[in-house]
Amino acid sequence: MKKALAIVLTTSLLIAGCASTDKKEEMAAAPAAATTPAIAQAKADLDAAIAAGAQWRIIDKATGSTAVDLTKLLKVAEEKATAGETDEANRIAARVSEASKIGIEQSKRYAGTAPYYN
Repeated sequence: MKKALAIVLTTSLLIAGCASTDKKEEMAAAPAAATTPAIAQAKADLDAAIAAGAQWRIIDKATGSTAVDLTKLLKVAEEKATAGETDEANRIAARVSEASKIGIEQSKRYAGTAPYYN
């Protein structure tokens, strides 16, 4: 009788442990769903800027008073979106997207330039 009771208790604990693991996995996957369309666009623009070798560093109030890479700023936007601050996340994502596009344009404009010495 004691062995049967021990087996039942052990089995129920294992099943409960597996059930809680599934919930943890679901919660870990939840932040990925918090990405906004603006963040997705900013990621695409930033990838293009990195491919062109035109990633900028900018100053933003979300990261303090020093210039940071656009990659770090995009991570801050993702964190804000996960925390539910979608307006702030979209504002940051728009800055990342704009700076990426301007960086690409600057890279194209000055692609064939070289220093000029008299």
